[in-house]
Amino acid sequence: MRKTKFIDILLLTAFITLSLLIKIILIYEYKNVLNLSSDDLNYLKSAVVLIKKGIFVFHNYNEPTVFITPLYPLFLATIFKIFGYGEVGIQAARVVQALISCATIVLIFLIARYLINTIVGLIASFLVAFYIPNISTVGYLLTETLFTFLLCLLIYLSLIFSDKPCYKNFIVLGVVWAATVLCRPTIALYPVLYFIYLRLSKKIRFFKAAKLGVVMALSFVVFMSPWWIRNYMEYARFIPLAASSGNPMLQGTYVNYKQTPQDTVYYKLGGNALETNKIEVDVAKGRIRSEFKKDFWGYLRWYTIGKTVLFWVAPFYWKEYLGVSYHMAMGYHYIIIVFGFIGMGVLTAKDFKKYLLPILVVLYFNAIHCVYMAFDRYAFPLLPLMAIYSAFFLNSIFKYVCKGVKPAA
Repeated sequence: MRKTKFIDILLLTAFITLSLLIKIILIYEYKNVLNLSSDDLNYLKSAVVLIKKGIFVFHNYNEPTVFITPLYPLFLATIFKIFGYGEVGIQAARVVQALISCATIVLIFLIARYLINTIVGLIASFLVAFYIPNISTVGYLLTETLFTFLLCLLIYLSLIFSDKPCYKNFIVLGVVWAATVLCRPTIALYPVLYFIYLRLSKKIRFFKAAKLGVVMALSFVVFMSPWWIRNYMEYARFIPLAASSGNPMLQGTYVNYKQTPQDTVYYKLGGNALETNKIEVDVAKGRIRSEFKKDFWGYLRWYTIGKTVLFWVAPFYWKEYLGVSYHMAMGYHYIIIVFGFIGMGVLTAKDFKKYLLPILVVLYFNAIHCVYMAFDRYAFPLLPLMAIYSAFFLNSIFKYVCKGVKPAA
């Protein structure tokens, strides 16, 4: 690995500074146009009610929720407590997200440098810094920016701690894992991926890995326990993560998410969101059984290839900003995705154990969302990881071209 030189730090700083400047311009140019009138409004409502009433809600102002995990509303509420929950507070939250997004650029550089080299790290950081959805998304009050940062932090710490697998480091990993889960529960099974990586790549003995796993799990339990206690007090049952899988699971049973009057299954809503979630899960399971009986191979194709294509095919860029068209964003997106998968394949063939952890995370997210719903927004946190493999492939092409160019006589 080539050592990081002053010019490398200068380039990385330039990428981050310019990316931050563009984000700040976007935030102050568009202000509250930066909304999707969707989950972002519910997160805003959740944070405000948390401050005013001390109740954790999402859809309903008066009903305590387990529909989402609490970290992102707490993040917003902390900022609103300082700046208020009017326009100033919302703009402050966007600026903080812009700074967090820039921290993600640094983490991608560090991960790429650890796995490959500094040059690839710089290329990857450039790709992430100027990927237009990564710029526009900081303006939305959604989990994407914070979760992407936490995911990259978790992976980076996992990589460097794998070289020093001690109890202290794995206590830290347990805390970061818990924070990431409390932002988005999708990452709950991450330790399974990590211990596969440890066993294959670092060749850590099973019993040592198991002891480290217990320490990481205990740290996780301590950090998660306030959430579990709160849920038990509200619902008199143990709810470890969130109870929101029913709707995306049900929506995912419709091919291409299209519902016709003939397809739609009508059901009675429960007395509260938790009961409705259970009903939706049951209805979804029934639809899956019946649809597989009708057309096994066609439905299997939807639950594998169909959802995978929808997961990756488009960027999370639903509105156009700063004169950047959707087609321009799409072209940039395909550079990262197509070259990323090619680079991933090349590195896997070269030494799959070394590069395994981010690949496992990408495959895991793809598989999880094929069970539920798969679309561009859910793939957004993986784009920085894909940028690492894309950067490797771009650097390989550049080196190959330079090698073939002979100096003039």
